[in-house]
Amino acid sequence: MTKKTKRKKIWRIVGLVIGIIALIWIIIFFFPVSKNTDLHKFDRERPLVIAHGGGNDLAPSNTLAAFTNAHELGVDMLEFDIHMTKDDYLVSIHDPTVDRTTDGQGRVNDMTLEEVQALDAGANFQDVNGEYSYRGKGVYIPTVDEIFSTINDSDMLYTIEIKDSNDPDLYQEMSVLLWKLIQEYGLEENVLIAAFDQSIIDMVLEASDGEALVSGGRDEITKFVVFHKLFLNGLYQQDVHALQIPTEDSNINLMDKKLIRGAHNRGMDVHYWTINDPETMQELIDLGVDGIMTDRPDLLMELIDK
Repeated sequence: MTKKTKRKKIWRIVGLVIGIIALIWIIIFFFPVSKNTDLHKFDRERPLVIAHGGGNDLAPSNTLAAFTNAHELGVDMLEFDIHMTKDDYLVSIHDPTVDRTTDGQGRVNDMTLEEVQALDAGANFQDVNGEYSYRGKGVYIPTVDEIFSTINDSDMLYTIEIKDSNDPDLYQEMSVLLWKLIQEYGLEENVLIAAFDQSIIDMVLEASDGEALVSGGRDEITKFVVFHKLFLNGLYQQDVHALQIPTEDSNINLMDKKLIRGAHNRGMDVHYWTINDPETMQELIDLGVDGIMTDRPDLLMELIDK
């Protein structure tokens, strides 16, 4: 076989591979997957109003005071973060320590539930008028169990982030405990579980036998964005139900209608965080996003109701 013949053969193989890739891309791009029925409760025909921490600017973050206030406002979804106490209770708090949001000190993983709940979780909160309006009012750090039982609304949606600031050896146990609580309250179709660390998402899927609704971790989001920006989104295959992303990351604009359409073509919802100004809220509404996470759910609801 001559060198010229060999080169022709190689180029035929290369052309065939490129052709197959292009065909797969075209099929996926122009024939998107069917709508994800797992998220049927999330379809409100408008962006979901997601109260970040229950509405961090309106009441003490991650507390029953915030969650009940957001529920009364009529939000679609409550977002909160969880850590685990030394005696294995899942509690709603953003930070790994109680220092910033309470009048105490210490790591949540090293404290008992009794110690955590003895603290004033409204001590450091300042409302929109700069007042310490919840200080000394009995606000405390709640358990996930208490949140579900207090809200007690079959239409309420939740996005719960397992924080990677927990001790890594607790991730698996937290995933199992959270899934058991979700099942106990019959909220399998209402709760979207999130984590920045994709390995936590994998543990949640393992603990739930693949039944949990999950949002992509940072690695999954990066993979999706890179594929999209390189026009290879047709080759992207996901194992998650939603992407929760900022409007920009590493100087890359993520407020991109094509990116949103690409996610929808793969059967995923797209939620943006954390949006507190009405102008950006309106831009996202106009782009057709599925959810907007905000510290000011009252402002977002006013826009949507217009």
